[in-house]
Amino acid sequence: MSHAVTSASSSEQLRNPLMPTVSSRVLVAIPAAIAFVVVLLALVFVISPPIAAAVALVVAAGIGWSLLARAPGLALSALGAQPLEEALHPRVESLVESICASFGITEPQLYTVDTDAIDAAVVGHADDARLVITRGALEKLDRLELEAVVGRELSLLGNGIRAATAMVAVSKAVGPLRATIQGRLLDGRRLARADIDGVQLTRYPPALAKALEKARAGVAVDHDPMSCHLWMVGPARVGVQPLLVERIDTLREL
Repeated sequence: MSHAVTSASSSEQLRNPLMPTVSSRVLVAIPAAIAFVVVLLALVFVISPPIAAAVALVVAAGIGWSLLARAPGLALSALGAQPLEEALHPRVESLVESICASFGITEPQLYTVDTDAIDAAVVGHADDARLVITRGALEKLDRLELEAVVGRELSLLGNGIRAATAMVAVSKAVGPLRATIQGRLLDGRRLARADIDGVQLTRYPPALAKALEKARAGVAVDHDPMSCHLWMVGPARVGVQPLLVERIDTLREL
């Protein structure tokens, strides 16, 4: 099993980010620090340095807090997600309720993305999460496969999702520095690990393997550099597919 998880090349891992390697607070500190320096330099020649530093610190703290607060909404927007109409897909609502009740997980709000792609994502944090499932997944996966996908995403709660969500807000805030920050702080080695953690909930690896096979055979979600790291599968144009084969092989061996 370990061979299948680790056999993807390091270049593939870098092209397949999943979770930031730092906390959400460290992430938002990056644009906050930039703002502190800019404000300090703008004011230091106008008012006394101590006052300029105090003002810059207040501005930086406000920016950091604002980014954390707005991160879930920005992530949903980047994913193209809309609230799932209640009772429109009772099957997924039942699956989410069952898994959450069984494992003591706070039920997430449900969202969907109108695409034929089979994919899913989760944003927010353990106590206030949003589960995003594409129309393709809702329509093309059978009950066991959909349960496996839901279980995989819910297993991520409390495991870096807050930071992954904050990364969207930080990417938007830093503009041209986005690619550099994402390249340094997003770690792809946890992509396959998340699959294994997910089947700990559903205890049926073949269902998740089959769901990923269907996803690989179909179309991919659109490429949005702000939110690529949130998807279970993600856009083909950023190199997810090669690693996807490794993930499927790993699940088959469990």
